[in-house]
Amino acid sequence: MPLTNPMNPFKLVFLIALVCLTAGELLGQTPRRRGTRTSAVSKPVIPAPAQPSPAAPVSTAPAPRPTGPTLLAIVNGQNITTADIDPKVRQEFDAVEERIAEARRQILSLQINTLLLETEASKRHMSSQQLYDTEVAKKISEPSAAEIDKFIDDNRNQIAESDAARARQQVVAFLKGEREGALTDAFVKRLSATNPVVYVAGANATNLPATGVVATVGGRPITAATIDERLKPVAYKLRLNTYNLVQQALDLTINDLLLLAEATRRNVAPEEIVRKEISEQVRAPTAAEIGKFYADNKAKIPGELASVGNQIATYLQEQDRQRLERAFSDRLRAGANIRVLISEPALPVQTISVDDDPFRGEPNAPVTIVEFTDFQCPSCAAMQPVLEETLKSYGAKVRLVVRDFPLTMHPNARKAAEAANAANAQGKFFEYTALLLKRQNALDVPSLKKYASELGLDRARFDAALDSGKYAAEVKHDMDDGESYGIDSTPAIFINGVALREMSVAALRALIDRGLGAHTPKASAQ
Repeated sequence: MPLTNPMNPFKLVFLIALVCLTAGELLGQTPRRRGTRTSAVSKPVIPAPAQPSPAAPVSTAPAPRPTGPTLLAIVNGQNITTADIDPKVRQEFDAVEERIAEARRQILSLQINTLLLETEASKRHMSSQQLYDTEVAKKISEPSAAEIDKFIDDNRNQIAESDAARARQQVVAFLKGEREGALTDAFVKRLSATNPVVYVAGANATNLPATGVVATVGGRPITAATIDERLKPVAYKLRLNTYNLVQQALDLTINDLLLLAEATRRNVAPEEIVRKEISEQVRAPTAAEIGKFYADNKAKIPGELASVGNQIATYLQEQDRQRLERAFSDRLRAGANIRVLISEPALPVQTISVDDDPFRGEPNAPVTIVEFTDFQCPSCAAMQPVLEETLKSYGAKVRLVVRDFPLTMHPNARKAAEAANAANAQGKFFEYTALLLKRQNALDVPSLKKYASELGLDRARFDAALDSGKYAAEVKHDMDDGESYGIDSTPAIFINGVALREMSVAALRALIDRGLGAHTPKASAQ
């Protein structure tokens, strides 16, 4: 039951929700040739509550909307435009710039609220987190049993979770999130009443230089560069999701166009071609193939083979159908003149701070890799040898910086990150984190202290730092930075500010080489 909580206006992580809105129900569907089955698409269970209002209204001009269909491809001399694809996809295509404009407005609002919080915290001689805890977090009340029951009754048709206890836990989290949102909104309004917010330019004002001031909070400026930098990962994900939707819809339209042309050439109905080329060729899996699939994936399949055999058979048969569809599509495309006029958006180059975090390599290396990691994350552990092996061949040309991004789904990750910082204070960060990544099943506090002894660290000093939470703020700072860079999973790796999308040696080397190439002096013209 995916409940959505109200968003903390002092964070940027909520903007991922805008990306989800772009994809909507469409992203979960794989375009298929007409007449084939499409998979069901799950819908959000509970609509997300409205975002807290900005400290003051932001006046912005609406983003320009497309004035007509956009040309997407030319197939055998025939134009395919956005008017020829799924209307829902065209709607997403037309709305993407408007969504980016809305993201920019939200980022400005969040930046204003962050400065309001920092200003008030400074007045009270406490940290921003302490202030937030005092004014918001500690005032969030637990929902009563009656409130939980009423919520479940009111939304019973939308609750998909079959485990009643788990459903109640999620409802509690949702209701507490609503209360946090209301308290936060009220707190922001109080802060804005005592700290003047002046809008110098709208969030979507064009042609502002990087140093141009968009707004001031208590005299502190918010520049266009700050807003633009925070917008980069959100805008990229919005455009990428839209591109994927359009590309899938375009592929389907091209396939249908080529199928109709082939049907005309053969003087038969399109359905007849699909039947002969695909439907009649689909093969039912053998008992041995079903058994092998079950054995290979047993850890992920609930139930015994006897109870899931029919489902596996259906899945394998559908896989065979998709293989035949792809093969037939490839044959049709081989004889066609196809020009696709859309391209995937380029990955943005972000300004990723290395802060004062531990690193390997030369400080002035031409390539800097910044890894945001979670020491309880299996994918982070799997990526570690890939990083180490790859970096060996680059020597002093590459610097690796490690920052913290413990996920809430890993209960021991945050304390493990604090322990790693305590080890770093004694010059043993990488030796200590190597143990953490190898022993992810034992990251409780006693184990964290035991590993310090294994490395010969000063236990009194290490234990005092860990028990007092000395490095909790440092970990939180890394997490806040990571959220502002659009990170929502780990490992998150940036090479000279460009996000690594595929966790592989080849992809890693490609970005490192790209970074090195950018620093290679070009030969002068003779």
